[in-house]
Amino acid sequence: MKRKLKCKRIQLLDDWSLRTKLYIMFIFCVLVPVVATNAVFYQSIKGQIEAKEQGRINEMQQRIRFNLRNSLDNSLYVSNFLYTDATLNRFMESKYNNQEDYYFAYYDMLSGNNLVRYYYSYQQVNQVTFYVDNDTFVNGGNFIKLNDDIRKSEWYQALMNTDDQMMIYSYFDKQQAEMSQTQGGRKVSIIRKLNYFGKQQVEKVLKVDLDYAFINKSFKNEGAGGKIYIVSNDRIIFSNDAQMNQARKPFHLMSGMSKDEGQSTELIPVVSENWQIIVRGEKLDFLTEIVDSRFNLLLLIIVNLLVPTLLIWLISRSLVHRVGRIATHLDQVKQEKFEVIVEPAGKDEIGSLTHSYNMMVIKIRNLIEIVFKGQVERQALELSKKQAELKALQSQVNPHFMFNTLETIRMRSLIKDEHETSDIIQKLALLLRQTINWGNDLVSIQDEIRFVESYLVIQQYRFGEKLQFVIDVTDAEILEMKIPKLTVLTFVENACIHGIEGGLNDGVVEVRFQKYNEQLHIVIQDTGVGMEKDKLELIRTMLLDPSLERLSELSSIGVMNAYIRLRMYFDERVQVSIDSERYKGTTIRIQIPLVQASQG
Repeated sequence: MKRKLKCKRIQLLDDWSLRTKLYIMFIFCVLVPVVATNAVFYQSIKGQIEAKEQGRINEMQQRIRFNLRNSLDNSLYVSNFLYTDATLNRFMESKYNNQEDYYFAYYDMLSGNNLVRYYYSYQQVNQVTFYVDNDTFVNGGNFIKLNDDIRKSEWYQALMNTDDQMMIYSYFDKQQAEMSQTQGGRKVSIIRKLNYFGKQQVEKVLKVDLDYAFINKSFKNEGAGGKIYIVSNDRIIFSNDAQMNQARKPFHLMSGMSKDEGQSTELIPVVSENWQIIVRGEKLDFLTEIVDSRFNLLLLIIVNLLVPTLLIWLISRSLVHRVGRIATHLDQVKQEKFEVIVEPAGKDEIGSLTHSYNMMVIKIRNLIEIVFKGQVERQALELSKKQAELKALQSQVNPHFMFNTLETIRMRSLIKDEHETSDIIQKLALLLRQTINWGNDLVSIQDEIRFVESYLVIQQYRFGEKLQFVIDVTDAEILEMKIPKLTVLTFVENACIHGIEGGLNDGVVEVRFQKYNEQLHIVIQDTGVGMEKDKLELIRTMLLDPSLERLSELSSIGVMNAYIRLRMYFDERVQVSIDSERYKGTTIRIQIPLVQASQG
């Protein structure tokens, strides 16, 4: 009984016209809510103002969190970049015979390193200092000898007393406060042990000092309407409170401040600590917020009634007219009159319905006019044509005929004592035979090297003394490991065609295989013309998100194709990096876990 009553109510709604439904929606969804809302305007104004103030505090807290996280993330990015810099690590690990050797190595390191560029790119970083336990170093610039005085310092002791490899530490440098009239003695630093490359020859510590004045200034700009405190281990590190911002004095303690029950507190993880963002808002004066409430009430009633009424009338007219037009044409379909609606349809759902109706009418006309049998016959004829073309293409290549022809030319060359030509033909035959006969896509590195060597000999025959090559394998076990076939050859071919061939000078292609840190390293390096910066950035960007669909964006798809095949076999643990400099050459590094390369 209840179900029947419910169905009748729904049927009653379905029977009403669109215009009636829109008027009902206007009365109960606009008119009544507006009158009720304005009736309780005075009673709700206080809550609205409080909510607005709380929202303002929340927005302020979000901005503070964003600015603080941005400053810390930029400093961490500089720290991580320097932490993983191999060139910088070799410079600090090396021993130098005299100061002259040290300065030569120092300037060589700077010329091939991005240290200076990253150091000055971020305003949030004030100073980057490397502390190195290397007696051959000369204090100066960003490098300081790690001596006993530094080991006794507060920040160094804190790093040694923690199990973390990296920490953030805030402290007061009394010596700097006495020497500097502008910066003061407050410091917030990201400190880490430089042990990314495993066991090291010397102890190295990196300290990235944040620009305290710059970061603290951003909090001063948030000074309107509240107090801000950034707290670490009870120390007030940053604040917009002038009493807390005396940079020439030690940090104030939050425990020494009076408590405020209305304050908003949020914890954010920062490296090895949890910092607190504390925001204290000002007390509200509601009397100043209520200005001429009667006038505001009258204005709200006028705006909330007249504007919705006008909109409801316009929307009702649009809906009713177009729905009625569709209904009229559907009635004509019943009489087998398939007329297209030519009036403007619009871009909303009713417009989409009108377009669908027009498409339906057009398709019905086409289906009536098309003879289905003739269409099927044409499709069958087209399929037969495609199959014939495919068979014709397949019959054009006869591998055995090609190999026999190459062998005949080689024997003729031997008879005529043209041994160089004979060797090149033999290498070419080997390349073609291996390309056709390899059933398994995975091959040993020994077979790949033989393949690469054959290709390079052919290219050397072509270029003459312009091309020299070196293939180096540091460990015999590497020869038995397996990689996808043509992987290395693809990069070598790219080096010859795009690197050596386009240059005017002689070039060298070097291929190295070595084991390092449980990974197989394959390096393909050439001294050719290199790549333009835009093209290099495009390839690097595509290496971050490789896909077959994006291959059309590159003029040469060999490198990306090889990288996709490597990822298919070795998942995302394979790494490929490309470095290139115009007119100096290109270097490609491939890193594959030894476990995967050994298993194949």
